[in-house]
Amino acid sequence: MTGPSSGKRLSGWQNWYKAGAGGLAALTTMGLALVAPSSASAAPRSTGNWATTLSKLAAANYPTNTTKACKGHGVQLEAWIWVPGIYRTVDVFNETHPGICVKLDDVGAGDTEYVKLTDAIKANSGVPDVAEVEFDELPSYEITHSVVNIARYGADKYKSDFAPFAWKEVSQGSAVYAMPGDSGPMDLFCNAKELAKYHVTPGSTWAAFAKAAAAFHKADPSGYLTVFDPEDMQYLVSLMGQDNAFPFSWSGGSKVTVNFTGAQQMQFANYWQKLISAGYVKAAADFQNAFWSDLNNGTYACWATSAWGPSYLAPNLTSASLGDWRTYPLPQWKAGADVAANWGGSTYPVFTASKHPAQAAEFSEWMNGTMQSWQVMYTPPSSLFPTFLPLLHSKAFVSSSIPATGKTPIFNQAASAASHVAAVSWPPFMTYFLALTTTANVINGKGTLPNDFKQLQSIMTSYAKSQGFTVSS
Repeated sequence: MTGPSSGKRLSGWQNWYKAGAGGLAALTTMGLALVAPSSASAAPRSTGNWATTLSKLAAANYPTNTTKACKGHGVQLEAWIWVPGIYRTVDVFNETHPGICVKLDDVGAGDTEYVKLTDAIKANSGVPDVAEVEFDELPSYEITHSVVNIARYGADKYKSDFAPFAWKEVSQGSAVYAMPGDSGPMDLFCNAKELAKYHVTPGSTWAAFAKAAAAFHKADPSGYLTVFDPEDMQYLVSLMGQDNAFPFSWSGGSKVTVNFTGAQQMQFANYWQKLISAGYVKAAADFQNAFWSDLNNGTYACWATSAWGPSYLAPNLTSASLGDWRTYPLPQWKAGADVAANWGGSTYPVFTASKHPAQAAEFSEWMNGTMQSWQVMYTPPSSLFPTFLPLLHSKAFVSSSIPATGKTPIFNQAASAASHVAAVSWPPFMTYFLALTTTANVINGKGTLPNDFKQLQSIMTSYAKSQGFTVSS
């Protein structure tokens, strides 16, 4: 899954690792571990030291290379995947599919892989048969006709086994350009003790949430019902999607829609800016030491986050709040509605350069579309949150808990939300968008979301046109 776009964080599996083997075991309940934003789905967008750290830790503790050789049998495939511990899944595939041998390579996470992948495609040399590609990056390979329509190899028969939004985001009409992997449905992760102290509940609508935010801050002038990071672009557009305000639309051609200034988009911007300006919600950078400290000490009572978000928070919790955390559904923009949001996730396309697309599709389909594979992938150190419904709806998965939540389930809200996520249409230029810092001034008080949205409209329209797109708003 993809998380914040500013490269501020380590992946969740590394957070578990920092706790040590005993810490990891302690975070397992009923045989299930907290699904972390594993490297499979948490690739940052900067070129800092994250990928290097990831590679070193993975090599030392959770190797990503297969441990059992295929012994040269069958069709030879190469897969680029950066999920820690994914070699276990590849081993099972190789053992159960004697006609195919998958060689696993970890060439780097996120942008590190994408640069190498794009270079290989341009050179028409060294392209893997299958690679991990985040949902928001898949269109960049669709538009260049670099990925195979795997519906011709039977991928469409898996459609009913996946969360609807995930399937829509790998499809264009009847074509299927990748198998969905992990995801990150959003919910509210709240300190129930802090809420009870001030007799506040988040509410079922965003209007009620705004009133609750005012009441909470009035009761505790040093505290906030929630924190909002306007510069984390993936977080921002994920929440916008729930409000039917996702700013992009692309259906596979040369036309793209860029809309940051429409009625829904400005409603979203004005809602959050009003709360920030009133001092009821804090605008602050997420995934920083201060951020974790303020969640732990009660400065922030709730965090609108992905299913993998708690894995970042958990290693930073102390006795001050350990066991007090509970999940709540995201509030709705319309009373009685049931619209969810998703933040992050990865897909597994087959590339047109593959000499064995049928076998490559078979591997991708098996890895993402069978319980045999998912029974491995959701366990540490891979720890992926599934889009695969048979696991997502299983009683054991939904009822699992972690020390942060005491005996209360951690995934019940996210698992339910997965079937109600509003699918979005990612444009083929998300790498550029996610690197923008246009909205950062909201944090320091020198900008506002409505004004920044107007700037984003101009910036992204100009960029899309420079890439040859016909742009509408």
